[in-house]
Amino acid sequence: MTHLSTSRRLARTGMLAALTVSVALLCFGTSSAAAATTPWSPVASPWSAAWAVNDVDAFGATSLAAAGDGGHIGVSRDGGRSWNVVVPSGLEATAFTAIAFGTSGRGVVSGRFLLVTDDGGITWRAPSYIGPGPGAAINDVAVRGSLAVAVGDDGVIMSSSDAGATWRKLASPTINPLTSVAIAGDGTAVAGSVAGEILVGVADVWALAGAVAGPVATVAASTDPVWGDGRPDLFATTGSDVLGSDDALTFASLPGLPDLSAQPWRSLAWAGVPERSLLIAGAQNAGFFKPLSQLWTPGPIGLGDRARAAAPGGQSVAYLLATDGRLLRTMSAGRVPATVQLTDTRIIAGASTALTATVRVGAPGAVILQRRVPGRPWETAQSASWTSADWQRRLSFLLSPSLTHEYRLEFQYGKATVELAPAVKVVVTPKIFTARSRLDLRVGDVYRFAGSVAPRLRGARVGLFTDRGGSWRPVSLQRSVKLQAGRTWTSRRFGTPKAEKYHLRAHLPGTSAHAAAWSRIVTVTIRR
Repeated sequence: MTHLSTSRRLARTGMLAALTVSVALLCFGTSSAAAATTPWSPVASPWSAAWAVNDVDAFGATSLAAAGDGGHIGVSRDGGRSWNVVVPSGLEATAFTAIAFGTSGRGVVSGRFLLVTDDGGITWRAPSYIGPGPGAAINDVAVRGSLAVAVGDDGVIMSSSDAGATWRKLASPTINPLTSVAIAGDGTAVAGSVAGEILVGVADVWALAGAVAGPVATVAASTDPVWGDGRPDLFATTGSDVLGSDDALTFASLPGLPDLSAQPWRSLAWAGVPERSLLIAGAQNAGFFKPLSQLWTPGPIGLGDRARAAAPGGQSVAYLLATDGRLLRTMSAGRVPATVQLTDTRIIAGASTALTATVRVGAPGAVILQRRVPGRPWETAQSASWTSADWQRRLSFLLSPSLTHEYRLEFQYGKATVELAPAVKVVVTPKIFTARSRLDLRVGDVYRFAGSVAPRLRGARVGLFTDRGGSWRPVSLQRSVKLQAGRTWTSRRFGTPKAEKYHLRAHLPGTSAHAAAWSRIVTVTIRR
């Protein structure tokens, strides 16, 4: 499970670097395309800023776990929308520095010692040990299925085959402090040390697999490794370089990455979607890298200080944690979440337009199309179920609004809802019908100018205009008439004192619910 777990001691000595990237809004050129939202959005912190959040683990479909100062441990099952926070009795002064969870509800938290839970974080207890305990501070923990690994000072490596309930100490190839650990989908584990050592563990046997010039800041592992296929599945970063391994034996710098030497890149997380992507967070930026295609996609985030990365794996969802406890999430691997276009942005009542969207989200949930008449509450119009395999799927909705509507796309992730793209508007022009197209009258006749509108517009008024006198102007003494039942309109009675010819026309002023509209021109001919 990819998670955040470097100790606070390392943070104080600069093992984690400042992340100061401005938030950018991307826009699209066509008039019918919606400007895209930023790919990173805030997530509720598990507790107030009075207590530091030292580590966050993303696991399962929509779950998060957090550990921090004051003995605080939090678990969210709805993508960070709400948190269940506990402080184990007697540990109010404890600083927990690392946390990891499995999808079964079992989890491990560490600091000076280990605590475990088997009820999703509601209660915590000390684990059992086969043989001696760790005997040193634990700096990082990882859980994958029933396998758990903890690493710490003095090169200590602890292993559990029951997701943390019972531990035993393993032989370690180093005596240097180990900073981080991750477990791949097949149980292969990787760890890094302050001395630049990269360790790999298979079936509880650990060996040195590489050495670099600087300390290893963090490691990551893929959820679905395929060894020897040319794609790396284990990763380690030194801050100025990111290394990968495709054989769990040797590590080499990843080709295709931009120059990382100008700033430290301290945190890694395995996202997986799209195309086996790795999240790399640095002092000035964060981005997703696809080792196979060597495509680097920077992701603007807007955090102004140190940050660490987490991802549940197998999704395009990823998180960044700032040292002040702020959390950000991307649903789209740092890409623009969705692009939306309308076939027509203005239609006549009764016509249709198509809304098409390309959604760059690979996660379990639902894409929801919301609609509203401007100024009124949003309501769900349509929805589509979504999976991780639906990354960059194209959606199309046929819209036939009778009034002007705004539409927006949202993604429901757990119980959390994330806006994918800003609202687009379809402006609807009503139809104004006249009872007749011409009136042939004689001097002395009396008539009314009448008609109807579609759709029904309760409370609206229709303006009456004439060109009698040479130019269009409101009819004297009766500039407008109220619609009856929102449908029909009838003028007062007009007289015909002399022989002449002129024209009448009805006008519906525009509102937020519809565009302005004119009726056809009605010719009035009066003969002697």
